[in-house]
Amino acid sequence: MPLESPLSFLTSISASSRLSSSHFDLDVASGIAIFFGGKAAVSALALQPLYGRIWHGWYNAPGCHAVVWELVRTLLQGSVSSYSERLSHSLGLDGKKGPKYIASRSGTVMQHTRHLAYVLINSNRRDKECKPVVVGQRFSPTPMQLMIVDFKKKVLTGNDTLPPRSSRHSSLPIIASAASITACAICASVEDWLSFKMIMIGIVSSGITSLIMCTGNITLERLKPADGVPPGDGMLLSDTRIVILRGNEEDVNAVTKGKLRLKLKGGGYTLLLCAFIALSQVTLQLVFMPFGSLLGQLMFLLSLLVSGGCNLYLSAKEDDVQSSALITLLNNPEVKTYQASSRASAAVLACLALCWESGTPPKQILQEIVPIKPRPWRAWSDFVVENIRKKSTHFVYGNNESTGDLDVRETKLLLELVDDAHAAYDQYIKDHNISIT
Repeated sequence: MPLESPLSFLTSISASSRLSSSHFDLDVASGIAIFFGGKAAVSALALQPLYGRIWHGWYNAPGCHAVVWELVRTLLQGSVSSYSERLSHSLGLDGKKGPKYIASRSGTVMQHTRHLAYVLINSNRRDKECKPVVVGQRFSPTPMQLMIVDFKKKVLTGNDTLPPRSSRHSSLPIIASAASITACAICASVEDWLSFKMIMIGIVSSGITSLIMCTGNITLERLKPADGVPPGDGMLLSDTRIVILRGNEEDVNAVTKGKLRLKLKGGGYTLLLCAFIALSQVTLQLVFMPFGSLLGQLMFLLSLLVSGGCNLYLSAKEDDVQSSALITLLNNPEVKTYQASSRASAAVLACLALCWESGTPPKQILQEIVPIKPRPWRAWSDFVVENIRKKSTHFVYGNNESTGDLDVRETKLLLELVDDAHAAYDQYIKDHNISIT
């Protein structure tokens, strides 16, 4: 018996599904399915200005009701702030609180910073430039990562803001688009034109909305510092990561105080158009999709499943994509990353990065990261301060006033701390080619 062609096989399934529709259908499922994945849909939409690719988002995706809600809410929040500010907050491009910031030269302490600082402190970049250098051999239950960000080029703001761009996971939407197009083709092959139209409406609606967001302009707004202020060197501090910022005060301010805005051509009217398109998609699919054939409904659900999975994955990687894109917005500063085995190692690296050239008192930095009042820590901090003060090219330590009255347990701890400091000190000197002339 000859094998059936794929087209005739699908046609037979469609025909049998019509005969058995009184016993089994997906009416309720196909209608309700569009309401899943709302948060992921908003996150995926928010990444479009960061990708800048006009072919992204052309797939039949669930969760458009959440997109409608966010856009309408942005329009109705009033005139307290501009629509671009509200839109960036609604899409998660701005508005998150960053970590504590301590300026090493001016002594300024900010308990909370802004969104760019949040992105940097949560960055999980793993490209070649940011591959962490492992410092220290000792295993510690509290390892820390330290990132040094040097602003060698001016951070542009306002209308001159560099467009943030990322290529992280940028090929994933192709899979969702291919699944939606394939679903359309199968529906057409069995002449289920209703399901074909509903899937196509989803593709076009999502595509147009993504295209509009993709062409949006992200700008960075910041306050201009007073003339004569010292460099803005300092550190962002969290429980597991330290980010050292080195550069002019205005460039560092872009991270600690800068505000991101998403501006669209046409302003609020464009937002209203996007909301109308997404609402039309939700309404039409909810009303008409249950009347499609069983195979058509299956293809509709399949397209939603694949695109919903794509949106969910992009949502989970949102911080990763943002950190990659916003580095370009900051004019690609030089970045060096260390994976320290302990807080002691990280504290030494931070001291070297902030105090070696500036003359900032090292204890001012150390006390923000580690306890320096217990006797072993006090002796250890004296070693670190003395080495940095003398600009030693190798870490030197020995007996001093602080080590004389330590007991056996405290001496053991001190030796472990010295090993951590030695590893961090020598690694930093090596990486920065520091030598005494």
